[in-house]
Amino acid sequence: MSNSFSPLPERQGALRSGMRPRRLIFALMLAGLLNACGGDGSGQSAGAMPSSAPGAAPSSAAGTPKPAQVWTGHYVGAVGIADRTYFGDAVVTQDGAIRLYVGGPYDNGGELQMTRPAGSEQFVGTIQMRDGQWSGNGVITGQECAIDPANRFCGQSAPADFSANVTSDPGCGSGYLQGEIKVVTSGGTETWSLGLERWGESDGHWRVPSGQYKEVLGEFASSSDVIVSIDGGGRLFFQSPGSGCVGNGTLAPHSAGPVNIYEVTLLLESCRGAYAYLNGTYGGLELVTPSSCWDYDGLLRIWLSKGSGDGSPAAITMLGE
Repeated sequence: MSNSFSPLPERQGALRSGMRPRRLIFALMLAGLLNACGGDGSGQSAGAMPSSAPGAAPSSAAGTPKPAQVWTGHYVGAVGIADRTYFGDAVVTQDGAIRLYVGGPYDNGGELQMTRPAGSEQFVGTIQMRDGQWSGNGVITGQECAIDPANRFCGQSAPADFSANVTSDPGCGSGYLQGEIKVVTSGGTETWSLGLERWGESDGHWRVPSGQYKEVLGEFASSSDVIVSIDGGGRLFFQSPGSGCVGNGTLAPHSAGPVNIYEVTLLLESCRGAYAYLNGTYGGLELVTPSSCWDYDGLLRIWLSKGSGDGSPAAITMLGE
């Protein structure tokens, strides 16, 4: 997977300043007739043309503003921490909610990381998007703290600032996010670099992903097989014999889009022993993803977190196959 990117070229077009008045009137009349017939003869109306670049300013030439092209959705790629590269998997909604899972060491090969790492984190934040520039803030929360209690982000989340430049991508993805997260730790401020490609949506995966999925990543499933069941109404259930955790939740379309992203609410109960810190009410986001940028299979990806107001802060990133 290439991390290079090149912005879309700007569309240009203007009336020649030397056009005589009668020719100008005739040209405007002809343009009005073509628009009334549905466009320029190509079968696409003028109002349906996309913006020239992410975050481009609306054009006044057509008489009505054109919506800005915002590269929200699913991003997968690399997170650089110190001198190592880790797996990054993010979701961004059109109203600025962002979640980023940071997994184990990664070769940045364009595929999901399917195995549970020794330790992981999740960034949960809110960003503003303007002219391809994204910025905001949130917190970093440690994951798998029952398995790896030494994770420095377990028990107390760390504040973090997010900034990135988002452009179109000529590679396998349709957009490229390059930026950084500045994390405030007890030892000082760290800078984590980001290089993530946007993976496009599949029409067939916009519906509620009803069915049964074997969970391969969530900490509650680390000591036994766990099946996550989702019915046609978006109700979710699972039970883990190993950790004792019982999950009941719901999925509903995220109102701001993109259309393939769902809001998740999960009540996690009966977790015992070292897993007891997971008990509580979680909120998060869900989508169905292929296992690589080039595949067409469908895996269940869920990002979840709960705040310190419900016991110890905790985050869970799930992957069902």
